[in-house]
Amino acid sequence: MKIEIINKNSEVYPPLQNFITKNALLFNSEKWLKNYPEEKIFQCVILNNNNNVIGCFNYFQFKKSVFKFIISAPYSPDINVFFINPAESVVGKNSFNKEVLEAIATYFESLNVPYININLPQTIVDIQPFIWKGYTSKIRYSYLIDLAVSKEKLWDNLSSEKRKSINKALKDELIVKETNDSELIYSLIIKSLERNDVAKNKMIIKNILFSFASKENSFAFAAYNGDKAIGATFCLIDKTKAVYLFGGFDAENKHHGAGVSCMWQSILKSKELGLKHFDFEGSMDPKIERYFREFGGELVTYPGVHKIKPVLKTFLALKKHNPL
Repeated sequence: MKIEIINKNSEVYPPLQNFITKNALLFNSEKWLKNYPEEKIFQCVILNNNNNVIGCFNYFQFKKSVFKFIISAPYSPDINVFFINPAESVVGKNSFNKEVLEAIATYFESLNVPYININLPQTIVDIQPFIWKGYTSKIRYSYLIDLAVSKEKLWDNLSSEKRKSINKALKDELIVKETNDSELIYSLIIKSLERNDVAKNKMIIKNILFSFASKENSFAFAAYNGDKAIGATFCLIDKTKAVYLFGGFDAENKHHGAGVSCMWQSILKSKELGLKHFDFEGSMDPKIERYFREFGGELVTYPGVHKIKPVLKTFLALKKHNPL
């Protein structure tokens, strides 16, 4: 088994694209990775002993001062590790999983980068190979709504506060409708991010909304007060679930029920599409966590690992900055 960085000129690139298409790997797709600067996004292929493609993952690398940093690609949920396990027995499956994760951990170690902070998919349970190489484990939290229940049950699962907000929006005659107006969605998202001083990677956001988004892979809702758009949500479609990616509102024309109503319609849209789950993608911010929690989803955990070399830790401490 081996891992290789690939590009469009790699011999293995065409079979990897076939593998990605066959397994519907949205966040490994060529179209998704085009959202990122070519020099910062790296895609790796996992090959078996016969040099057949059995998996892949990607990561984002950038430089600050003289230091290199590796993270999960911004606005991707994780490094999108996916592989086919051919074993049939329990022992065989566990051993194969261990071998793949050991290869991935060894690959990241070989890069000799002072800072690595990556999220892993929920399907990855075994992170021991990373821990054995000195990585620290971390847990992310999200809320997942089961869309198999009825619309009435989804409504009942909302907190009373969320139901009141939606009813207030109806009473005040806010109009919530699906939209493909990328400029509108982008403006509301950026306004919200700038208010919270987290408006980073604007070009990536713009690429996602203007170049990547289509009716096949995403949907968006906007709330209007009269003819003024005051809130919006944007979601991706990933296999059998919808992933909430962006939201925003106009602080100068805000309404308590605008964003909540857009989210509610996004949940209903996901159910109408026949998707199984609605994923909020989580947040460690207490206020955002509570906002997500009140939509009635089940709390789920996602693994991750990080490692920072002493020289960089000392440098960041002097700068009074903790990127973790």
